[in-house]
Amino acid sequence: MSTVRLYSAEVSRRKLLQGVACAAAGVAVVSAADSAFAAKPKKSQADVAYQDSPHGNERCDNCEPFIAPNKCRTVEGTVSPQGWCKIYVAK
Repeated sequence: MSTVRLYSAEVSRRKLLQGVACAAAGVAVVSAADSAFAAKPKKSQADVAYQDSPHGNERCDNCEPFIAPNKCRTVEGTVSPQGWCKIYVAK
């Protein structure tokens, strides 16, 4: 009986360690995805044909990488909330 008990403890310990390893891997994947977006170098306003006026309904303040009040995760410098560039991504 003690062998079964020891075996059960080993299996339990193994499963615990596997769970910890999986959780750590999951955290690493999420962290890598977050930092990959931030690690990309920003493009110049000239490279993305930035303009201070909207392009129809497309404008910086409804673009995914826009950071209020006047920044962008993908374009260098200050941008107008009413501006637009060719790499616009709708929210």
